[in-house]
Amino acid sequence: MDIEQSIYEAALYIYSAYDQPLTIADIAAQVYLSPSYFSALFRILTGYTVKNYLNRYRLFRAASDLICSKKPIVEIAYVNGFSSQQAFTKSFSQMYGTAPAQYRMQCPPLDPFPPDYIWKERKPNMELIECFENVKFMHREAYTVIGVEVDINMNIEHGTDPISSAWDLWNSENLSQMITDQAAQGVTFGITHSVTADNTGKYITCTEVNTLDNLPIGLIGRRFGGSEVAVFSTTLAIIWTGEFWRTFYTKWLPQSIYNLPDVSLPAHICTFDKYPPIEVYGNDWKDEQSLMQIYVPVVKKQ
Repeated sequence: MDIEQSIYEAALYIYSAYDQPLTIADIAAQVYLSPSYFSALFRILTGYTVKNYLNRYRLFRAASDLICSKKPIVEIAYVNGFSSQQAFTKSFSQMYGTAPAQYRMQCPPLDPFPPDYIWKERKPNMELIECFENVKFMHREAYTVIGVEVDINMNIEHGTDPISSAWDLWNSENLSQMITDQAAQGVTFGITHSVTADNTGKYITCTEVNTLDNLPIGLIGRRFGGSEVAVFSTTLAIIWTGEFWRTFYTKWLPQSIYNLPDVSLPAHICTFDKYPPIEVYGNDWKDEQSLMQIYVPVVKKQ
């Protein structure tokens, strides 16, 4: 499967049906992907969640109508997929900093959406090339972690800021010293898990432990499944550009002999995603330029 082409075709579907009451499942079905997997790929490849992309495209078309037509604002709201004029006005004002009626009078220059750069091919730099050329494999047994967990929402501005808050709390309070029976002293994990098709989820800053018997008050314990993992050495600086995961999904994974494992959600009280990727920070990790590792659970293709 050409992942980039599939996501582009999904975007084309949005352009053709943006005036309809679309759901993520509706759009994912057009490219034969599950809503959760499609939603993650769309966010990684475009930099926008599906909801944000759809909303921004609707607002762009509405702004074009305000400038180029004499349609009533209430008509513009409905023909561009908004459920009411009130919902349109609120969303438009948040996006463009002014109400639709004032925007029409001001008639400012309008930047197109989507921006051209979204669909341009990106060439990986040498650090990224080396990261994927030197991948290693290992088996991880099921493991248990204890740490600080936060809710994240990738649909809203600053929706992932709680991740920084979790790390600040972990470091400032030296929480790792409260955790006994650690599996590897001084090694810290960052795990994003339980991400829904709606792009909400959880992030836990944690360390691996052998048991949850001594769970400190105020901290969270989670247990995840064992699997074979692909181990990539990279830096936070590269992760933050978005190019690591873009390259992983569009280049490395399709060309490898691996798939991602089933990510069903078991009912066990201490288990969310069975196989989330893991950010691994060793004792010598200092800042965003330091080497870290990403463990990605994989299974061999049948």
